[in-house]
Parts: sequence; structure tokens; C-alpha cells
Amino acid sequence: MRGQRISVRNVADLARAGFEIARQPVTKVDFEVHHAAARHGYLRELVSTDSENTVFLETLCSATNGAGVVIGTRTRKPLDGTEVVERVDGQQPAERPEQNDGGWVFHQTTSPNPTFIYESAQTFEGLIAIDPAAREVCEWHGLAVRDLIREISDAAASLIDAPLLSLQSPAQLPTLVKTRNHDLRTRKEVASPCASLAVRFAIALRDASAAARFELADRFRELCEKHGYSFWLADTRPGHRQGNWFEVYHADGEFSPLYKGDLRSRQRIGTVLPVTFVGPARIGSTNAIASFLQRYPQVGVVGCAATTLSDVAFVHLQLAIHGVAADRLNRILGKLLGESTTPARPHKLLRELFKRLGLPPDPDGPSPSVQDPTGDYQTFTGPAFAYRPYQMPDCVAVWVSWEIARQQRGLTAPLDCLYRALAQVAPRVSPDTPGSAGDLATVEYLICRATEQSVVRGKAKLAVPKSVLRQFSSGGGELPASKLCASLEEAWKAHVDQSGVDGVGELTVAWRESWLGHWTYS
Repeated sequence: MRGQRISVRNVADLARAGFEIARQPVTKVDFEVHHAAARHGYLRELVSTDSENTVFLETLCSATNGAGVVIGTRTRKPLDGTEVVERVDGQQPAERPEQNDGGWVFHQTTSPNPTFIYESAQTFEGLIAIDPAAREVCEWHGLAVRDLIREISDAAASLIDAPLLSLQSPAQLPTLVKTRNHDLRTRKEVASPCASLAVRFAIALRDASAAARFELADRFRELCEKHGYSFWLADTRPGHRQGNWFEVYHADGEFSPLYKGDLRSRQRIGTVLPVTFVGPARIGSTNAIASFLQRYPQVGVVGCAATTLSDVAFVHLQLAIHGVAADRLNRILGKLLGESTTPARPHKLLRELFKRLGLPPDPDGPSPSVQDPTGDYQTFTGPAFAYRPYQMPDCVAVWVSWEIARQQRGLTAPLDCLYRALAQVAPRVSPDTPGSAGDLATVEYLICRATEQSVVRGKAKLAVPKSVLRQFSSGGGELPASKLCASLEEAWKAHVDQSGVDGVGELTVAWRESWLGHWTYS
């Protein structure tokens, strides 16, 4: 029966690919990858430029540990109904970066996979917390995140043969619910820290049966029980939007021997290396990358942001390489990328980089796969940044969502108006801190995705200094965070109206993700 389902699915995928090719005979996706130091206002400056080259149709943004990534795509339009397609073989050299404002920018083109199905309606979404109490990232955290990504991607590819739709780390944990002596009349909800050492993921369920969900849930529950992680599943009951979670396993704070510190270093990481892998979206690509990294015991993953945009897979990882300083890493990396013979393929480029850093693969590690689903992927690496602990206990998460008709300005109108609204509702963060909330808020995570209705929908999580809440704490039973979000939403809508840009709507602001518009994406 399983073979029969796969056969039927392959026919359906082939029919879908034929339809896409018939509708637009030859497509290529132009994209940009920006690796930069995480700082206030970088994304706003990037998308607010007048240059047409910086307008993104679909966008992914993530920032943590002192480093950030901004990825944007634009589907190339065929000229006169046709387009010359560059055939790229396995010898494609690595992309040389363009230096820009303290970071590196990569411009490239790739082919999408029209058979990839982004099934947002039928997904298995989970959240696994590794060490929620951690205030800085240690070397063992990187190994734990790396191994967890490998387990998640392997479950999607090997257990149920399904696409891994998204990965995000760090991530915000579910809202804390407190009661006095278990009396529901005293129930109080408190926002969790803006981000924690956790991995959030979503897997598309081609087989949307209860058996498939139980199979995945049991595997992750057993994994969390083994290593001492907490595990939540997205609440799929009617009326429960994305951002509502159901706790499956609560850890008691005891980690497995593999991560207790006697076997793994508790030393704080010193350097983060951003690496982005890009290629046609397909099952097993993330698993192949994670499996390769597991062969190197000194390489951990301390942050990730992965999704598909325009049927192209973007897998962004922050690597922490034990004992290697940022300046040495950048010297070696600059020389490597300056050579015309350096390959772009993930395994080949990383293998050469690790070799020059003196990191041999573990002979007892996972064996390389015979079939490499990333054999035609491109790799964009560097520069390395000095690690900076995130100050999430001092920030409150503010979730925003919007909808905008496809237009040349892209993200410019909604994002610029949002920052203007932040500056208006909180012109001064605190007496001791100069600057407004618009100057100090950080876009920690953002996703924009285009729909077939010529509409681009977006969702973002902002890290706003908690001191802003003092201005909204006077009187009444409403929480200061709720007052802040209500004022921000009203001001945001007013600035959009004043901007004169048509097609912007469905603006929502909330301190809980589940209170956003029902159509938002993960």
C-alpha cells in the first residue's frame, strides 16, 4: 500500500510540474543572501532603498547571537516568452561575496522545484526546548541543536517521506499559565521570554492520517525523554490558531549523559559562522546537511532559519566551531572563496574549509549518503562574527502581520510605517536610554510569502525593550503589553493610510502569536 501511495503521488507531482511549466515555460529565481552583524534597523535600511535591485518578492529574515541573515527572492520574468537557461554542472565555483556595511552579500540564480508541495493546511508542527534557562550559548548547546536538527529532518525524510517545511532556532516558548493553588479563577497568562534555546519545526503531512501523526509524536517524545528536553505540539483543534501549543512532555531539567557537561564542554562559544544552502526544494536536503555536520565533533549549530521561497529551499545555519577565532576563520575563508577552483556544493565546500581549519571527520560518525539530495545546491559562507549573547530577558516579543498586493516596493511600505508607528507610540524607551522604540526594536524573525492571488502576506516577531511597558502600566485591568500592541496597531494603520500606498491591509499586532490574522505563515 505504501508503494502504491508513493506511485500515485509521483504521478500527481508530475502533473503539477507540467501545469507549472505550461503556465510559465521556463522559470529562474533570482535571490540575494545577506550575512551581516545583527543590529537595529538593518532590514529597514535594506528594503527602504530606492534601488530596484533590493526589492524582494518573498523574504526570510533572522537574527541571533550577534549575526543576522536576510534572504530575498524575485522570480525572473521570461523575455518574449522564452529565456536562456544556464546549465550548471557539479563544478560550479563558490560565489565570491560582495562586502557591504560590515557583512557579505551574495547574488545568485537557481531553478525552483515545481513538484514541491508546500502543504500549510496539513502540517505537523512541533517545538522542542533544549535549555530554556540558558542566558548564553555554550559549546554543548551547539552540538545538541545540531543533533536535534538531524533527528527532526531524519524523521521527516526517513520515517514518513515528507518535506520539512521550516526550521527556526532560537524560538519563543509557549505562553506561561499561572494559577494559585490550581484555582482556575486565578488563572494568569504571562508572556515567555522573547527567545529561548529551542527548535521550532514544521513537517508537511502528505499522509494526513492519525497514525502518521502518532508515529512522529512518539518518536519526538521518546527523544525528549531521553535527553531531557521539553516538547510541545501545535494545537490543531478547531478554533486554535498557529501559536497555540499543547504540552506533550515537560522536562525536569536533567540532561542526558551526552549533554550533561562531563562529556561535552560547557565553555561559551566565541564565534558564529553564517552559512546558507540554496537549491531546488526537495525531501531530504536538510537531513543530508545535518548528517554531514555530525561527522565533525567540533562543529555545532547555534541558530537556524529554513523554509521554502518560490519553490526554492533556503537552509540557513549558524555554525560554532570550537577553538577557532573569528579573525582566523575569516582569513582562511577569504582565501578559500578567492580561489576559482573552490566548489559551491555544500559537502565539498565545507569539507575543504574544515580541512584547512585542521578538523578531520570523525571516523565513527555517520557514513556519507550514497545519494546526496544537495548535489546541485549552492553554499554561501561567511563572514564569521564574534558571538554576542542575546538579551532576550530584557525584551518583550511583539508579533505583527500584514497583507500587501504584489508591487514594486515590496516590504518597504509596511515595514517603514511600522517603525514610524513604534517611534510614535514610544518616543523614548526609558529616561536612561536615548532613542525611541523604533530605533531600538530588532526584527528577530520575519517571513513573507507570495500567494497565487497576487498577494504577499507576512509575519514578524520584534524584540522590543521591556522598559517600553512602563509607559503603558497606568491603571486598568489591561496588561501593559496589550496596551502597547493596541496603540501600535492603531498608529501603524494610520501611517499606512497616510503613506498613500494601495493594497496594504490586514494589519495586526499582538504579544501572542495566536492573536494574529488567521492566514499567517510559519
